[in-house]
Amino acid sequence: MPRAAQPPHLVWIKPKYNKETGKLISRGYYAIKHLSKLTSTGLGFEHRDEAEKKRHEYEVALYAEQPLSEIVAEHGRGVRDVLVVDLITYYVQRHEKKIEAKSKDRKRDYLNTVERLLRFWTGKSVYEISERSLAQYQATARKGKALSDSHARRELQDLKAMVHFGIKKGLCELNGHMIDWELPPSSEPRMEFYSRSEVAKLVWTSWRAKNMAMGKNGVYTSRHIARFILIGVATGTRSEKIEMASYVNTDDRPWMDLENAIFYRAGVNNKSPMNKRADPVRIPDDLLAHLKRWREKNPDTDNVIDYHGEAGSTRRAFFRLKRDVLGKERAKVVNRHTLKHTCASWLMKDRVKLEIIANYLSTTEEVIKKHYGHFSPDFHEEVNEARKMGRQVRAEKGKAKRQASKKAA
Repeated sequence: MPRAAQPPHLVWIKPKYNKETGKLISRGYYAIKHLSKLTSTGLGFEHRDEAEKKRHEYEVALYAEQPLSEIVAEHGRGVRDVLVVDLITYYVQRHEKKIEAKSKDRKRDYLNTVERLLRFWTGKSVYEISERSLAQYQATARKGKALSDSHARRELQDLKAMVHFGIKKGLCELNGHMIDWELPPSSEPRMEFYSRSEVAKLVWTSWRAKNMAMGKNGVYTSRHIARFILIGVATGTRSEKIEMASYVNTDDRPWMDLENAIFYRAGVNNKSPMNKRADPVRIPDDLLAHLKRWREKNPDTDNVIDYHGEAGSTRRAFFRLKRDVLGKERAKVVNRHTLKHTCASWLMKDRVKLEIIANYLSTTEEVIKKHYGHFSPDFHEEVNEARKMGRQVRAEKGKAKRQASKKAA
């Protein structure tokens, strides 16, 4: 059987040097390889993300030349005829704007997922989706190391959405066939939270970090991480919303309204999906004071989490920080999202009402009560009071009984 052709993918073209003089002739760059054709992206090694975006645009343009409905019609709409990669491509085409609207890190991760899915499912039909092939995907999708259960489940859920979208749009007809979506088990949610001393260590370490090799007195390198931590623990906001926050009201970014002390976490239009709600919240006074001071000291940028003039990504820097400050073992069980759990647990300890906490964190009272209720000082207070009352009643009865015995004697 002939080997299936790979979908368009990135290859690195090495720089060329003159063999005699050693002089650089041409710089290295990423190229898009499709079949025997190489298309230069014009982007160097440090611009992998942009090159990936160009590969995605190339692939969309490639398949846009012929409507997918025609491609499917040429082979039939049965599960044995429709290729999985056609449904993946169709989904990406139809959701291009949604993909482009993702944050830099999330878009890169999603495009990497799409690339892995296309590479594995090339030449395979919808009929071949089974427990066995899904397990094979988990084991081989990433070179050198199998995907974890949670990682594989997330990517295969993306695949499931893509296939079902194609079925819904009439590109594939099941005709009674049941697709065996046996996904890896979901992991238990981690409800860790930071102590106040841990937060203090993380903030001060990142605020003071310097690169002494730059400038006369060194250059601060991680102050954007300190800002990120303070905002996260004070508002319980998701990482990407904090990273994209702006001091100026724009249509497509979260907005810190310092004048009215309101954080519009999904922007004014608030287009977040219901399971990722990001309602506006009041900015606490202590955080507001920090924000006004940061704004005053950095008037040339509108980015709240500014790193060299751009809205900064915090994922890698935060990973290094938690490992260096908290140690490897503790770093394994906490992450950026733990800041939201920390916010919730601290509010419970301060006896804030469930309704207020749920509204502040854009979730439900049931979720708050289930996951954070035990942090409240009043947690099961009725049980504690009942036991105290019972001990008191038994003590009084015993005392009365002893006194009665003395009188009888």
